[in-house]
Amino acid sequence: MVRALGYSNAPFKPFKPGRLCRGRERWIESWEPEEGEAEVEVHRLVISGAAFSDLSASDALRGFHHSGLDPADIIRRLFPRATMLAFMEDGHPADIPEDALGVEMYEGYRAGGRSDSAFVRWYVRAKGVAAFRTLIGDTDDRVRGFAVLKPGTDDEALFEALFPLVGMSTLDSPPARFQPGALPAVVKLVKALILLHRDKHGPSLGIYSEEPIDVGDKLVKACSTADTLLVPFAIPPMLARWDRALSELRADWNSEEPFPVPEPEGGYSWENRRRRRRNRRSNKTDESQPVEEAPAAPEDTEIGPTEALLLAADPKESAEDPLLADDILLVASDPPTE
Repeated sequence: MVRALGYSNAPFKPFKPGRLCRGRERWIESWEPEEGEAEVEVHRLVISGAAFSDLSASDALRGFHHSGLDPADIIRRLFPRATMLAFMEDGHPADIPEDALGVEMYEGYRAGGRSDSAFVRWYVRAKGVAAFRTLIGDTDDRVRGFAVLKPGTDDEALFEALFPLVGMSTLDSPPARFQPGALPAVVKLVKALILLHRDKHGPSLGIYSEEPIDVGDKLVKACSTADTLLVPFAIPPMLARWDRALSELRADWNSEEPFPVPEPEGGYSWENRRRRRRNRRSNKTDESQPVEEAPAAPEDTEIGPTEALLLAADPKESAEDPLLADDILLVASDPPTE
């Protein structure tokens, strides 16, 4: 299996968020923007991983852990020596960290549940790879995210500011965990906000900030240590097609080393795939549209002289012979006589 790390780095409009993840997670319905807020933008860096056999990526396992890299290590590389505030909403009481603060227990419903369940919210300061790794755990339900702190940040005040972001979450299927309209206010208080989103088979990282995150060669170095292929995307990887991103990367490949992803048996091309799909759609459309035929006159219906002349005339001959065309026009336009 080839392991890959995919990322996208682009502006994001909180009040026009679009889709979040394919059937795995959605946004809480955004509230109505106030005057001038509709076009507000923050910056979003999304990172996820995948493992697949060949260029078609038909057997891809999607999620950060499938890249062979540790999300805690990537967070440390992007924000070295940073202190963070980890926070949780709708957590399980058994997963509360020992040094957590602001612990509050409440009741709610889990996806498909018919009875109340106990939930908790909490926050805790964290620094270093070991602390990040412990909080993230092996699932995507141990922590909601990390706020990269500015010097002198009041943790309790920040935790209260985070409540509009996560407080109205629902655990339906798919769950809605974050309110996009709350992002602009939160990112003003921190250097960056790291949210754990859900890819198809595991978590992904969504990093929101006022200014673009300087990825530089940080991801390149991380991938080189794990023999992982770094793949850029135009849109978040959990929404995009890996086969298309791989085909575009191969087209721009200028390394002396061969492209590390093999072709499937019989070859593969994203452009050929798109062309085949267009052709199939076109053929289906043609087959679904009935061919219009001129209605035939019933055998027992009498045809008058005008109709007989019109039916007998060859359109090509009438176009070439103006006299014949005039005769047809004259006969067709003659008023009926009684």
